[in-house]
Amino acid sequence: MPEIINRMTEKALALNYFQSKDCPINLTRINYRLQQSHEYDLTEREHYHDFLELVFILSGQAVHVLEGNEYTVSAGDVFVLQGYQRHFFKEADSVELVNLMFDAIDDPNIITHKLRQLEGFKALFVLEPHYRATYRYRNMLQLTRDELAIIEIILNTMFAEQEQSKEGYEIILVNRFVELIILLSRYYSHIKTNRAKALLRISKVINYMENHYAENINVDILSERAYMSKRNFMRTFRGAAGLSPINYLKQIRLQKARKLLTETNLMIEEIAAQCGFSDSNYFIKCFRRAYKITPNKFRTGFR
Repeated sequence: MPEIINRMTEKALALNYFQSKDCPINLTRINYRLQQSHEYDLTEREHYHDFLELVFILSGQAVHVLEGNEYTVSAGDVFVLQGYQRHFFKEADSVELVNLMFDAIDDPNIITHKLRQLEGFKALFVLEPHYRATYRYRNMLQLTRDELAIIEIILNTMFAEQEQSKEGYEIILVNRFVELIILLSRYYSHIKTNRAKALLRISKVINYMENHYAENINVDILSERAYMSKRNFMRTFRGAAGLSPINYLKQIRLQKARKLLTETNLMIEEIAAQCGFSDSNYFIKCFRRAYKITPNKFRTGFR
C-alpha cells in the first residue's frame, strides 16, 4: 500500500505501478463515471512520487490541486508532474484522464539526447512545471480536438500493449512514448501565448548553453539569443529553471566535467579548460562546493 509521509500526503511507490524493471513506463485510466480505476488509485488523495507523470485530460472537467494551488482542467489539457510535487484532483466525478508514468531517474536513457534538444520538450517537461509552481498558473498546453484524437489513438495502442504484455511490448511502449514526446513538443511550439513563447525562448537558450558550454558565455549573450531585455531574461530564466543563467551554465559544465573524470585520463587542468573553466583552481572549488568532494577524489572513488 502507498506509504504515508506526514499524515496528509502519501507517496506513490514505483513498485506498485511499473510492471517490470525492463519497462519504465506505465499507463492508468481514471473515469469514475464508468467505474474505471486501478488498485493504487490516489487521484483524489494528496500524494507525490519519485517518478514523472504526463497527464492527459480526455474529457470532462475537474479541479487540480498542485502544491496547494487550485486550477481547473478540462478536455485537451496536457501537463507534466515532476517528482515530489504534491497534488491531487477534486470534483473529478465527470473527468476522464490518463496518467502516463515514466521513470527517467532509474532509466535516464528513455529520453535520448536528441529528444532533450527539442525546444518544446524542454518547455513542457522541464521548465513549465517549475515555472507554473513559481507563478501559480494553469498549464499552457491545451490540444485541439484533432490533436487530442491523434494522441488518444497512440494512448489506446499503448494500453493494449500493456494489457496483453506480449513479447517485445516494452519496446513498443517506449517507441510510442517517444512518438508522444515529439508530437507534444511540436504542439507546444505552436502555442501563441506570451508565457509559452518565453519558455520556448529559454529552452532555445538552454540548448545553446548545452552545446557551447566550453565557450565564453555571459548574460548579455544569452539575453540577446532569447530576444529579451537582460532584466526580463534573468527573471524569466530563474522562474523557469530555478537558477540564475550563470549558475545553470555552471551546473552544465560540472556535469560535463564529471563525465570526463570518469571516462578519460585527462588532467584536471585539461578537464577544466574543456568544460569552460578558465582557472583550474576555480573549477576545483566549484566542484567541491557542488559535490562535497574534490575532482581527484571523485575520480579515484569512482574507479
